[in-house]
Amino acid sequence: MAELVVRPALVADVKPIMTLVNELAVQQVMLPRSPASVIENIRDFVIAELDGQFAGCGALAVTWTDIAEVRSLAVRPALQKGGVGRALVDALVADAKRLGIPRLFAFTYVPDFFAKMGFTVCQHEDLPHKVFNDCTHCPKFLACDEIAMTRVLDAKASPTRLFGKPQRAIPLPQRTPSFSGPEPAKSKAKASESQRPQTLRQEPQQP
Repeated sequence: MAELVVRPALVADVKPIMTLVNELAVQQVMLPRSPASVIENIRDFVIAELDGQFAGCGALAVTWTDIAEVRSLAVRPALQKGGVGRALVDALVADAKRLGIPRLFAFTYVPDFFAKMGFTVCQHEDLPHKVFNDCTHCPKFLACDEIAMTRVLDAKASPTRLFGKPQRAIPLPQRTPSFSGPEPAKSKAKASESQRPQTLRQEPQQP
């Protein structure tokens, strides 16, 4: 039986991470990563090896004091559905618990997998730090087709609302029609009103 090991990433893993993530990005099953974004954040990554061979990767990006993102989760196509992805998420969850982070989230094209890992679908607006820190630089900012999902690790520590919302007044990402499905017919007045950019109400940051 093949031995599956999950370990912290090394700088030598940058090339296989880049190759795998961007090959999957070409297939439009995840977003691409630049070399700089991987190198600068190599400490966030864990690597899965099967019998000593690179099998997949994943990263835990701390977004705020009470939340972190599971990102760049990728498994070599030939090894998918063999438990590699689950082992990577389990390792990232363990790291989040070690850091005392009570809530995780992910933006994904494969919600079924994350649902099996205990994540539930949420709205992009529920994740303001992700939206304002990363999404504004994404070419799909106004036509986001990724599904936002979240998982609570510690219900007692996780607040019902994230504190310290970034005080910005810019449009939030919109789901594409292919994901959100057809909407009922609206009057012209209501339709034009719905097309106005949505903004977050500025709120004072809590200590």
